Formats: sequence, C-alpha cells, structure tokens
Amino acid sequence: MAKSATVTKTKTATKKATTKTKAPKTNADGTEKTKRAPSAYNLFVKEHLKTWNAANPGSKEGMKAVAAMWADSPDNPNRGKAVKSKAAKEPKEKTEKKTTKSKAKPKKKAEEEEEEDEQEESDEEDKENELATSDD
Repeated sequence: MAKSATVTKTKTATKKATTKTKAPKTNADGTEKTKRAPSAYNLFVKEHLKTWNAANPGSKEGMKAVAAMWADSPDNPNRGKAVKSKAAKEPKEKTEKKTTKSKAKPKKKAEEEEEEDEQEESDEEDKENELATSDD
C-alpha cells in the first residue's frame, strides 16, 4: 500500500508536532512572574569569567579563580568581613520511648486492672504495718 502524500516524516515536522509550548509562569493573583535582577556576584562572574577563560583556555578552574577574585573585589559588599564557616550540625538526641500502650483498653479490663493495682498497694501497706507493729 502506498503512503499518503499528506504525511511527512521529516525531523522538523516531527519536532514541531511533538514539542510542547510552555505556558508563562504566573503568580497566585494571575500576573506573569518577572525574573529577579541578577546579584552583584552574578554580574561580576558573568563579566570576569569570560575574560579569565579567554586568558586560560582549557583550564577548568575558572569559577574557583573568579570566586577568589570576588573576595577582594570592590563590588563585593562583604569585602573585608570574616568568612562565615559552616558549623557541623549536632546530632539530635534520641528520646526515650514511653512504655505506656497507645491503644485504649476496654472499660471492664481497665477497671479490673485499677482494682488489682489498688489491692496490691493496700497489701504492701498492710505488710509494712504488720512489720512495724511486730518490731515493737
């Protein structure tokens, strides 16, 4: 069977058919988001990285060198201040788990256990009283 003449299978036709157009990002109120202005550091790197790479072709340490230049740059608002070191976070202390059961007991069983506990306490008190009176 012959292929229909209307179907084209070129790369550009396929690409156009399959690519999605991105909708512009919007804020909660429906207005289009605007990009944030680049910081002083971003502008400095953009300017100096190109010149550094041109002066040192093939080197992969461009960002390191430009960052070192930024530390002494007059454009740097933190120039002359001490570098903040990141302190290691302290591990969290483990809390002891309570031995109480989280499930609620049926009323009858709970009442029976309370009565047993009260009886045991009263028995212990009776024994202590007997020992105290027998010693006299």
